[in-house]
Amino acid sequence: MRNRLLNVAVVLIALLASAGAAFPQTYGTSGYAPGAWKPEELPKELSRPKPFNAHDLSGVWSSPTRAGYFERHSLNDKWIDTKDRKVPPQMRSDASPPPMTDWGKAKFEANKVSYGPRAVEPELNNDPVSQCEPLGYPRDLWEANLRPFEFIQTPDRILQHMQYHDVWRTIWTDARALPKDPDPAWYGYAVGHWDGDTFVVESIGYDDRTWIDHFGNPHSDQMRLVERYQRVDKDTLKLDMTLTDPKTYTKPWVAETITFVSAKAAIFEEICSPSEEHRFNDKIRDTPAKESKR
Repeated sequence: MRNRLLNVAVVLIALLASAGAAFPQTYGTSGYAPGAWKPEELPKELSRPKPFNAHDLSGVWSSPTRAGYFERHSLNDKWIDTKDRKVPPQMRSDASPPPMTDWGKAKFEANKVSYGPRAVEPELNNDPVSQCEPLGYPRDLWEANLRPFEFIQTPDRILQHMQYHDVWRTIWTDARALPKDPDPAWYGYAVGHWDGDTFVVESIGYDDRTWIDHFGNPHSDQMRLVERYQRVDKDTLKLDMTLTDPKTYTKPWVAETITFVSAKAAIFEEICSPSEEHRFNDKIRDTPAKESKR
């Protein structure tokens, strides 16, 4: 585990640099996640296709990763035109949220980020993730371009397993209502139901210490998310999301439709250990800032 974080960083950088890179695949296909079972070690029946069922969201899902593809980093992204080719793709984008309230603006301006037009030197950012704090939701969802998530369905709940930080989000489907006055939680409280072939998830009770994205867009404990998932075929899952937070934004933030693809990949352990995160900061994240001071 001591070298896992650096190894993962190398894997992610390699995937981003590769033209036409595809997510590591495990079940009966070439490629596999670090430390996982190799395809030849798995039972062949795992790779057999299952009958399509629009009400079955189970499986591992990721955002398409291909040459020239701009990664999703927020509810909606906009490209920033820059002539400087030294600026990496992550720095050439920004989110476009609705107008913020005075409370929202103050919190946004206090967030020091490492990405987008407001970026500071990596060692000067105050992104909670840099200290191994939880990503929260929906921010963890934006990681799906390289770190997939998995849906596991049971009779009374759907579990959403996020690879980054090895988080399990519970979406209750037993007809319970959302809690009346919940204690804030990193990943909130969620309930879901089927509306035809669309799985609707409503969630509240989010801890306002998390950011919505790595651009530093904030939210309050009044944030409410409505997610609408639709499995359009066996390999495609679409998501429409609306964020409502009257303390932070003057109107709802409606996301652009997100498309996930079925990934024959195993979710592997990727826990943010403080000791490894500090080593990662020292070796990778903070290195450019240190060199620029020499």
